[in-house]
Amino acid sequence: MTATLKPLPTGTCRARRDALKCAPALLDTAMSIAPETRARIDALLQQHRVVLFMKGTRQQPQCGFSAATTHVLNELLPDYHTVNVLEDMDLREGIKQYGNWPTIPQLYIGGELVGGADIVRQMYASGELQQALGLPPPDRTPPTITITDKAAEAIRAGMQENPGMALHLQIGPDRNAGFQLAPAGAGDIVSEANGLGIHLDPASAQRARGIKIDWVETVQGAGLSLSYPGSTGH
Repeated sequence: MTATLKPLPTGTCRARRDALKCAPALLDTAMSIAPETRARIDALLQQHRVVLFMKGTRQQPQCGFSAATTHVLNELLPDYHTVNVLEDMDLREGIKQYGNWPTIPQLYIGGELVGGADIVRQMYASGELQQALGLPPPDRTPPTITITDKAAEAIRAGMQENPGMALHLQIGPDRNAGFQLAPAGAGDIVSEANGLGIHLDPASAQRARGIKIDWVETVQGAGLSLSYPGSTGH
């Protein structure tokens, strides 16, 4: 499998406590929510410990931020409740007023607003989300990773074009992997290999144990390739 390095936008919130400072435009607290809409939201939060207000469904998210949030929750929970706000305009606008939070998705745990996609990912990386869900803390032992000289050369070239960025590797449950150049996160698990730091989230760190990162050139193009322990090819 191959993936191309690419930079990501900067400027996301760094922690939940800073969320109100980082939000692009918080709602006017004077705005009122319809009583019937408030009652519906109250009922949802009382009936379900973990509720994600999102665009689309868990199986088929309809925006990148909702997809990123479900990816994190899917790593931790076999089941949680989702609300597709695209199917209900009253809830779509009402939930923004309910928690005084201007964007979707929104994650609630135990009736309390946690935040949106960036905050969920940051709390997941640091272990705060696991704690909020009553789960054991993640294993933060950096995995042993091998990076070939050709791959290291290509990575360094990409990083020189994007100063200040870190190399992130995300590996899904199906071993589908992706590389990104993005700012380093305070909760990242970092493995050192061939003079480079590879930043991972907790689940990716477990799946990355013993992997080899190489640079391959095929008829489809050139890119980074992963091979796992015991595999015979890329």
